[in-house]
Amino acid sequence: MTVGILGGGQLGLMLAESLRKLDTPVVVLEPDDEAPCAQRLAGVMERPLDDADALTEFFGRCERVTYDSENIPSAPLAPFAVKLAPSLKVLQVSQHRTLEKRFLVEHGFGPVHFAVVQASESLHEAARRFGFPCIVKSSLGGYDGKGQHRVRTEAELLTLPSMGTEWVLEEVLALEAEVSCIVARDDAGRAFSFPVFENIHTSHVLDVTVLPARVDVALQEEARTRALAIAAALEVVGLLTVEFFVGVGRDGTRRLAVNELAPRVHNSGHVTRQACTVSQFDVLARIVSGVPVTSPELHPGGWCMGNLLGDVWLAQGRTGGALDLSAWERFPQVVDVYLYGKREARPKRKMGHFVVHAATATEAADVAQRFRAALMIRKG
Repeated sequence: MTVGILGGGQLGLMLAESLRKLDTPVVVLEPDDEAPCAQRLAGVMERPLDDADALTEFFGRCERVTYDSENIPSAPLAPFAVKLAPSLKVLQVSQHRTLEKRFLVEHGFGPVHFAVVQASESLHEAARRFGFPCIVKSSLGGYDGKGQHRVRTEAELLTLPSMGTEWVLEEVLALEAEVSCIVARDDAGRAFSFPVFENIHTSHVLDVTVLPARVDVALQEEARTRALAIAAALEVVGLLTVEFFVGVGRDGTRRLAVNELAPRVHNSGHVTRQACTVSQFDVLARIVSGVPVTSPELHPGGWCMGNLLGDVWLAQGRTGGALDLSAWERFPQVVDVYLYGKREARPKRKMGHFVVHAATATEAADVAQRFRAALMIRKG
């Protein structure tokens, strides 16, 4: 069996590595010749993801196809939908915030309070009716904070266009925590979840993931139960990551609210490569290769994954390429550093990650912050 991956970023690269451990041939379709897969794998098809001829050739070479991002053109995939895992329906729901929110409401899965503003409606008037503060998100194309704006005042609202784009308005919770749960589900409908991850964001970009999550056990169980139910309702084959908010809404009620769905391996799951008996990448590789899947177990101790953004390179006076890792010798708790091979460093651009193992989750998180700070000290 040959497995195809639509998209050749770092997620696709780590998935390809897991597929190759199973001796499963891999084909990647990726338009950017500087993407991680294009840099490190042979035989990448460097063609547009919406090119009909490229898609015909690509799907013709593969028995099963998955993807490393939900932000890919879905309409051109319709003729090949039978080979997609997760399905085209799952992709379309998760890449469109309006469809996603409506699905969650219809099935009783508890998103935050929201309102949809059609392209023909006035965003300004709709936001005034909805009330400040609110989060304004474009229905398509948003990730890592792109396509979303926090609006607290009339002046901030007026910086946004009034019409022409479909938007989703969301209430702002008094946040206690953000968590995520990755669910795996095979062709037979057998499903299980990874442990619940605690995620800390900075400027809308994931900063660190802490495991075990430092939230109460009952809430973790609720997150796992709901994530499994969402995957079942969508009939997912593959992985589904469900991101949750824990916080208090306008009505004063503390709750676990679904934020977003991602039908793929996820940034918060990088830590599973060291922290669990089987990683998110290995699990997806097995599912799409038709290999039996086993439930992951968490290794003892505390774990933390920290993102390495382009800001670290820039702090070292580098615009890309190799990173000075000499500080690593002072941090034996850092058990892995994985760099993605991206040539150009930009602020907020994900360039790599690292994993810390310590006695407790809090200690691991503390070491992660100190290690990254040490990397950002410019020498000379």
